[in-house]
Amino acid sequence: MSRQWFRQLRYPLLALAVTLTLLWTHHHQHMLTSYAATTRTHTVTISGAGFLPSQLSAKEGERVSLMIVNTDTRPHNLSIRELNLASMELKPTQSTMLQFSAAKKGRFFFVSDAPGYPESGYQGMLIIE
Repeated sequence: MSRQWFRQLRYPLLALAVTLTLLWTHHHQHMLTSYAATTRTHTVTISGAGFLPSQLSAKEGERVSLMIVNTDTRPHNLSIRELNLASMELKPTQSTMLQFSAAKKGRFFFVSDAPGYPESGYQGMLIIE
């Protein structure tokens, strides 16, 4: 009786084992790739002296989070035109978070163009290696 039972169930059991193995492999691979991209966080202060720091760095493929804080008495923003990124206009004491993926290598200028044009003294460089 047990031998007949085994013969009837051997293919469904084999299919179940293969399915579970494939599901586990897929889940394990997904877990490894979902955490592969690291996040680099910078705080950029906009003051009367300009951007502090005025040079930022990231590696290609990283997620970048910029915490932008306006400590000046005038409104400002942070704009990286070559990457088509810009924060909202920040009034004095306001802050915001700008997040993006560092998709390509290069040197990219960032400016404050809140009045509609780049302000003199309010510029910096993002270097993606």
